[in-house]
Amino acid sequence: MPPLPAFDPFTDCPPPGRFPLTWDEVETELVKAERFSDSVTRHGLIQELRHHFALVEIAAATVGRLWLAGSFVSGKLDPEDIDVTYLIPSEAYVRATEDPEVVDDLDNLGTKDWCVRHGMRVDAYVLRLPETTDFHVLGLTGAMAPGDHKVFEGLGVWDEIWQCCRSGQSGIPYGVRRRGYVEVLL
Repeated sequence: MPPLPAFDPFTDCPPPGRFPLTWDEVETELVKAERFSDSVTRHGLIQELRHHFALVEIAAATVGRLWLAGSFVSGKLDPEDIDVTYLIPSEAYVRATEDPEVVDDLDNLGTKDWCVRHGMRVDAYVLRLPETTDFHVLGLTGAMAPGDHKVFEGLGVWDEIWQCCRSGQSGIPYGVRRRGYVEVLL
């Protein structure tokens, strides 16, 4: 895997796009990198994320992949939290949402206040991956699994949100300045 690209000097974030990294590469690039050697939050944040990930994985039975964004995926020395979107395979998501206890667990894990009360500075969102996996058939009428249209829309919304900068040059509206984020390969 190539490392995370150099951060844009204006945004102090990766250039626009989604960058695949392993867990080890995330830690190397966003915690142990020389530029973060004086951080007092990054090491703790990655440990809290690993704990949070384990809880989501237990609740959902599996996690397909996750997206990391926000100030953790920036040059900010001491981010306050980690923004993460968990992408759960369709079958596992459906099973999880049929069990009221698991739904409650996932709801709690996706609530920032609950996470903070439990020692995790994680701002999480849990999404279902589409049932459709053969993307060659998407061009055919009726080839998409029922409900996948909304799933693809939801994924697109979060992809767009994670690539928007909250701040930027004076006069440039929110969301116009673009940034990249990380997809953790599991």
